[in-house]
Amino acid sequence: MQRDFSALSKNSFDLAIIGGGATGAAIALDASLRGLRVALIDKGDFSSATSAGSSKLMHGGLRYLANGDLAQVREGLRERRHWSRMAKHLVHPLAFIIPTYETSQPRRALLKVGLYLYDILAFDRNRAVDPMQKIAGHRSVTSAQVLGVSPDTPRVGEQGTLTGGLMYQDGQMLSPERLVLAMLRTAAQAGAVVVNHCQAVKFIKSGNLITGVQIEDVLTQETAEISADLVINAAGPWADEMMKLGDGEKLTKKLVRSKGIHLVTRALTRGTALTVPVGDEHLFILPWMGKSLLATTDTKFEDAPDAACVSEADITLLLDKTNAVLPDAKLTREDVVYAYVGLRPLVTDIADSAQTTYGLSRGSEIYDHFEHGGPDGLLSALGGKWTTSRRLGEKIVDAAFAKLGRTPSRKRSADTVLACAPREDLGDFMDAMRAQYPKLETAHIDLLSRLYGSLLPHMMDSKIKGLEKLKDPILAARVSFALSQEMAMQLSDVVLRRLVEGQTGELTSAQIEIIAAYMAKKYAWSEDDLKRQKTDLAVLMALPSTKKAATKTKGGTKSKGKTKPKEKPKEKPKAKPKPKSTSK
Repeated sequence: MQRDFSALSKNSFDLAIIGGGATGAAIALDASLRGLRVALIDKGDFSSATSAGSSKLMHGGLRYLANGDLAQVREGLRERRHWSRMAKHLVHPLAFIIPTYETSQPRRALLKVGLYLYDILAFDRNRAVDPMQKIAGHRSVTSAQVLGVSPDTPRVGEQGTLTGGLMYQDGQMLSPERLVLAMLRTAAQAGAVVVNHCQAVKFIKSGNLITGVQIEDVLTQETAEISADLVINAAGPWADEMMKLGDGEKLTKKLVRSKGIHLVTRALTRGTALTVPVGDEHLFILPWMGKSLLATTDTKFEDAPDAACVSEADITLLLDKTNAVLPDAKLTREDVVYAYVGLRPLVTDIADSAQTTYGLSRGSEIYDHFEHGGPDGLLSALGGKWTTSRRLGEKIVDAAFAKLGRTPSRKRSADTVLACAPREDLGDFMDAMRAQYPKLETAHIDLLSRLYGSLLPHMMDSKIKGLEKLKDPILAARVSFALSQEMAMQLSDVVLRRLVEGQTGELTSAQIEIIAAYMAKKYAWSEDDLKRQKTDLAVLMALPSTKKAATKTKGGTKSKGKTKPKEKPKEKPKAKPKPKSTSK
């Protein structure tokens, strides 16, 4: 997959999609597979904002049952199954435990009813899926089993003695960034032109008809125009902001942004997730990459979406929340290896916009601007969540066919295996990769198999000339592959969205320096360019606060555009010792 800015103006398109997150990628995938000529742009890297700032879950939304939203839950569970078939290497089952206490028996009974209903709504969860993707029904577990998974779970809490728990399964993404990349690679193979770091400047109009988009290459400041029969606004939390490119049209729907903070910490559970009610909300403690992912906050964000970032107050809030339910964990600021923010785009009626964001629907809408007094030739994808992004993309493409006056193709993205997904059973594929690379530790090759899928041999064959100083041929090959085949154009693209180790604190500062120097030579960066690249990455990776935290190569804040931490680290991040492990 190669970046070709010039191809955007050399061709005419049926669809021009603004936004390269999960929704935009899903639209590009479905449209290109169904024969439409597609262009997709994103002002940053693919999946560099909201889609990367998720809890990494593929789920039906168990809590939505409390609102009686059976249709949304059913849609999510059906889509969870589709993802497990489309990208079996990147989506896998994950077990959750909900601890229960002696005075919470009424709540336990309600939970069991909810889980029975959840299982019923997922009646086809194991239909035609890979053996490693099978989802079990819920069951009760003993207190000993709860403590075996989470030793820090209080044996006695405010609700009395721990009596056991309820276990159920949902899905987890290994890397949202790489899943978006896999969708875009598949779309590109079907003819789509996808370009990151390309900003929409304004809509091109003929009367009240939008006929394309004026664009700017963020990397070179070159300008051009995309000619398209229909423009799709898939900018997520920026969807309403996009209307400022035209005549300042105001949506008749209200887009509410919910700020979700996530922390990656030392491991708190043993391979199983913990779901703990906290007041009217809940806390997820999710196993991920040998660490724990704490998810999440849910607060209304009323500033411009570019201003979203992680503050020290955000980190403290989530740490305190976790320590309140797991007091024996004694999490400290130094346990945090990465922090990131995501803005959920929630669509609601103007009258409902004052609600707390936690209670707002995660549903989606297709907004035809012409039907609401706006320009023709523009559709906006509003709301939605990661799990149902594929279905939203499919609906958008159906609407696009109707707008274009064409008969839609029956081919659907749900029936497609993504370009990099193994065709054979995942277990057989991983066995084959272990046999092909016997010198690698099993855990390492298994992880690489899941990250790259069928592209793994191609990645391993990547030329590494100039990267020998990394003293890790596989890491060097991965960097080379990211630059030559995955459109990584900025230092942060590589470190945070192609490698994953940037999010787990496992890349050393020396390795990052080598990668930066190599990219500077490859892309002819000036000294100022190189300094800016490293500074931008440091802002994203450096978590402010304690001196010890500031001296480690840790994760950082993430948002669309610039991220401004509360305070800058006083010294250059240093390397964290490198364990073995490994993204948009």
